[in-house]
Amino acid sequence: MATIKSVRASVGASVPVGIRVSQGKVNDFTHKWAEGEQGAETIFGTLAAAGVDYIHVTEFEAWQPAFGTHGPTLVQLARRYAKGPAIIANGGLHDASRALDVLEHGADIIALGRGALSNPDWPAKVQQGLALEEFDRSILGPIADIKASELAQAT
Repeated sequence: MATIKSVRASVGASVPVGIRVSQGKVNDFTHKWAEGEQGAETIFGTLAAAGVDYIHVTEFEAWQPAFGTHGPTLVQLARRYAKGPAIIANGGLHDASRALDVLEHGADIIALGRGALSNPDWPAKVQQGLALEEFDRSILGPIADIKASELAQAT
């Protein structure tokens, strides 16, 4: 909270201040917070109290329940416990029906990664009902692998 308040004091009220939050880890996209919904309440409530303007929630699959097979998504939990900040959702939302569902259930904005890389005209295509191009992972290559690094091998 102190960092957010310091940033806010430094940039003033006219500059948006936000944070990106994920349960996932770089090497484990499906990782979940051990505290479950109680952890989400603490995290999102604390961020809202600190005065962020937006919370960018990212999940591997943002439309899926945050914990277990049933229940609210992380976006829905952010909306429930962070009263005030805008909620940006990210995570596999290149499918327009999933993106619309997430918008209807708590997100103010969606952020695209793979969908925008493969379809820079994604909004126009969706609006016109045109087919979307599949994401081609080869555009990201070569991929660095920390397991193959000298540091990782030395430990």
